[in-house]
Amino acid sequence: MMNRARLRKGCVIAAFVLGIASPIVTPSAGGEPIPVAKLATFKMGTVDAVYTSSIRISGTDYRVQSDAKIMDHKENEVPLEEVFLRSEAKFHLNKMGEIDLMVVMRPQ
Repeated sequence: MMNRARLRKGCVIAAFVLGIASPIVTPSAGGEPIPVAKLATFKMGTVDAVYTSSIRISGTDYRVQSDAKIMDHKENEVPLEEVFLRSEAKFHLNKMGEIDLMVVMRPQ
């Protein structure tokens, strides 16, 4: 009985992790998947403010690289100015601390 409960818990955790990572890992038509090493460095937070070339996420301002790829949860590219406040964001910072890739999910 204990093994079944542990197995179910493991399956639920795996499904949750895959559900979160799936929109980021799944390549779009003609696109390349994001390497696992890069995926591990993604940060998460809530969008507080959107500016012309920067964004505030969970109280921290980040500059957005001019050629950054910003996508919604369905992997449609979205311009920075169309990112909604209170959206959940998963993002990657380049070596200079700028966002070069971000996935946003509209608030529910």
